[in-house]
Amino acid sequence: MSVSEALDGSDSRGRPSSRWWEISQEGRSDGAGSMKLERSKRESKYMGMPRELREALQNGDPTANENVKSPDGAGPSEKQGYGPDEYPPEKVGLHEQDGSSPAPLSKTPTPYSATPITPNPDHMDVSRLVTLPPPYPRHHPAVNNNHPDLTSIRTIVRVLSDFTEVEATKSRFQKTSLQIQDDLKVDASKRRNSLRANIQREIESGSMSFADAAKVEATAVAAEQEKEKETSKVDFELFQAQVVIPLNDLLMDRVTRATGLFTQLRSQLFVDAQEQSPNLTQEEGDEQPELLEKLTLLKWIFEAREQLHRELFDLLSDRNNRYRDMVITPYRLAKNEEKILNAETFFTEDASKRKLAFEQEVLKRTEEFMDIIEENVKRGVEVQLSAFWDIAPSLSRIAEKIPQDLTGFLIQIPLSEYEENPSYHVFPMQYLYSLLGHCEKSTYQFIESQTNLLCLLHEVKSGVTLANCRLMRTQRVAQGEDEKEVDRELTEVEKDEEVRLTDDLKEKVRCVEEQWSSALGAELKGLRDRLVGFLMEQGGWDEDQ
Repeated sequence: MSVSEALDGSDSRGRPSSRWWEISQEGRSDGAGSMKLERSKRESKYMGMPRELREALQNGDPTANENVKSPDGAGPSEKQGYGPDEYPPEKVGLHEQDGSSPAPLSKTPTPYSATPITPNPDHMDVSRLVTLPPPYPRHHPAVNNNHPDLTSIRTIVRVLSDFTEVEATKSRFQKTSLQIQDDLKVDASKRRNSLRANIQREIESGSMSFADAAKVEATAVAAEQEKEKETSKVDFELFQAQVVIPLNDLLMDRVTRATGLFTQLRSQLFVDAQEQSPNLTQEEGDEQPELLEKLTLLKWIFEAREQLHRELFDLLSDRNNRYRDMVITPYRLAKNEEKILNAETFFTEDASKRKLAFEQEVLKRTEEFMDIIEENVKRGVEVQLSAFWDIAPSLSRIAEKIPQDLTGFLIQIPLSEYEENPSYHVFPMQYLYSLLGHCEKSTYQFIESQTNLLCLLHEVKSGVTLANCRLMRTQRVAQGEDEKEVDRELTEVEKDEEVRLTDDLKEKVRCVEEQWSSALGAELKGLRDRLVGFLMEQGGWDEDQ
């Protein structure tokens, strides 16, 4: 979300009081309090100026209006260019009229002066309720994860997370392997049947004794066992060639790409805040992706990489299991139980060590990722909180100037608003109500941003809990504990930890919401409720507002 920058001379959290009020008081010859509010440089970003003009004005160029041209080459007389205290047509008020009745907009461009154009200085200027907060609604909210600047990274993540080729490769081998085994079984069955038929004929003809027949059968069984050993070896080698080697290369390449992408995005998390001046603008409030969207994308990259690591682990585990079967096959055919037991014990211990090492690596990577997220979430929350407090006092002062008794209270309303809403002539408080609604939604973005960042951190912490429980299960099962009992205990541990993390999240969100309510939210809501009551009394309440 677009963060607010500190206003020129604005106060917040114990800073010196703003000077705009004193300046506006001095500018009044009759000594009465002025309703005119000076614009800050920051507010000019929302007034519809071309980028070149805005930047020139913010850099202190007094000739910006004459020198800066619009992107299509038009000069100031052809293209609208506005100073820091000037308005585009859609925000221009009554053009220095007395405010008694709105005049139609002229089709001829109005000459721009250095002084603010205000309809009636005796009517309260409430436009800061729109210009001071950040843009709302955003074109690319972080929760939608659709900012165009991150499209290429999202595309790569989808490619890295696509295991269609992996599954297809395994499926092809599985089909080939089953076909080979079926063919070998059919051939073996034919050989057995042929051998038995031959032996039967030889015995019936008297040319072969039963002892000789037994020897022939034993020789045939030994030959079949050799064929089975060879088949087991061929199947393993085929799996190694068609599955392990190509998929290992594919998955390792993706892990490398995911790690590079992770590092690249991590380095860009706060690059904009580091490189840009606080007073430079954000195009329509969406020029840069929000921190939340970047962190969410970083989480997707991390999860894709973890899935790749697990696929690699499963692939190598499958290979080891097939190698184990190939080694044990001769012992099984020879019915050598001792060697079978020794081989199975060795491979079981090896698999347990591999799984333990893998889960330890997973936990280490997940904890490191949590540290990254936690550091950036903390920083992001601080930025959003600081931005909120930069504008909250000024908005609160505007709300405080609106009297309890709204009878006879007048505000400045732009001509375009009168044209779009003729009812404002009779019920001008409808306009104020709409501005307050916009102000509330716009400033609440700071609160939503903090809450969403805290929720993201909660998800990552839950991932650490899950990784920890998996490691504990692997350790305890390797020590000989009953798997079902271990699963039951760790399920309870995981539930308890999730409750603790959820309670911690709720407390942090509650604190953020309380700050919002006490600083601005309750005041804006109370003022809107007063306006609703006033409009209902006057007959000007519109349910569609």
